[in-house]
Amino acid sequence: MKKTILDKLAIYLFRKFQYTKIMAVNMCQPKHFIIGNITKRLMRFGNYKMITDSVDRFNVKKGDIILEVGSGNGQSLCELIKSDPQKVYALEISKSFLSELRLNFNDQRIEILERDAKNLKDCIKDNTVDKILLINVIYFLNPLEEYISEFKRILKHNGTILITGKFGPASQMDHSVFKNTDLNKLIFTLEKYFEVSSQFIDLGEPISQYHAIELTRNH
Repeated sequence: MKKTILDKLAIYLFRKFQYTKIMAVNMCQPKHFIIGNITKRLMRFGNYKMITDSVDRFNVKKGDIILEVGSGNGQSLCELIKSDPQKVYALEISKSFLSELRLNFNDQRIEILERDAKNLKDCIKDNTVDKILLINVIYFLNPLEEYISEFKRILKHNGTILITGKFGPASQMDHSVFKNTDLNKLIFTLEKYFEVSSQFIDLGEPISQYHAIELTRNH
C-alpha cells in the first residue's frame, strides 16, 4: 500500500507522541481529533500486510460463524467475508470506528455490535462460534481472564482463536493502556484455558513483523 504525503506526516507526528499516554489511549479508541486521526491513518497502511496475512492464517471456511473482537476500520472484515462465512459478529467500542463500520458495511452476514467482549451473554449463545479473531487487540483486554473465559464459553468444541500482535513495539507503549504485552506471560495465562501454539511472522519489513498465537478449545 503506497504511502501518501499525509501518511508520511502521520508517521512523523506518531514518532513525536509515540510513547505518551494520549497516543496509547487513541490507539485503543481514537478520540482526540488530531492524535485519533493520526492513529487511524497509521492503522490503515501500517497494518495492511499483517491483517491480510492474519486472515489468511485464520482459515475461514464457508458457513463458519466468526467473532472479530475490535473490528476497527473494517480492513479485516473485507478479507473475512471473501470466504463466505455464515455470520461475522464484529465487535467494536470506538464510536469513531463504529460510524465507519456502519457506513461501509451493509452485508447481512455481518452484525456490528457496540459491545465489550467480556460479556456477550445476551447476544451470543454458548458453544456457537467456530472461530474468534483478535488483531492488535489483546493488549487492551483487562482483566484478561474475564475475556478469555467468555471466549471459551461461546466457542464450539475444537473451535479456534487467532490472536495476532506486534508485541515488541506494544511493550514500549504506555503500560496503563497496553496491559498485555509480555508474550510469555500472555501465553502462560492462555494455556490455562486452551491448547496454545505461537509463531513469529516476518513479512519482509519491521512494520509487518508480528506474532500469531493460535488457541484451540478441546475440552
